[in-house]
Amino acid sequence: MKTIKITIILAVMAFGQFAIAQDEPKEKEKIYTPEQIEMLKTQKVAVKENREEFKSSLTDEQLDIMENKDLGKRERMEALRSSFTAAQKAMMEANRNEIKALKDAFRATITDEQKQLIRERRKKIKKRLGNMKDRKEQLKERKENIKERKKKKNIG
Repeated sequence: MKTIKITIILAVMAFGQFAIAQDEPKEKEKIYTPEQIEMLKTQKVAVKENREEFKSSLTDEQLDIMENKDLGKRERMEALRSSFTAAQKAMMEANRNEIKALKDAFRATITDEQKQLIRERRKKIKKRLGNMKDRKEQLKERKENIKERKKKKNIG
């Protein structure tokens, strides 16, 4: 009887340890410094503000071009670009230069170690996406095989 109680207590404790271990979130690798993260946030905000500012400068005709579903994406963009005023073109260029300056300033702060970590993270993501595509293809093949078997079964 005593051994059963001890075994149950040990099992409960082990189960509790596993449950607690799973609750702890795996911490992401910290690649960037707080200052760099702040730079990225600033860059993101600048992009959003520039986009909103530019959208507010579009005429009704330009908005109609953007919403025209008869044109393909590339055709829409070409039609829209050809309708830009000189002021809009200057605004786009200024926005582009501002974002480029922010990106260059950020790149200047990245160390070689951070560059290596970023490359490794990209490789992992690329590998994961490749694996997902392979799995998707395998599932398609399985579904087709199942359909073929059902057809053969119904015919035979």
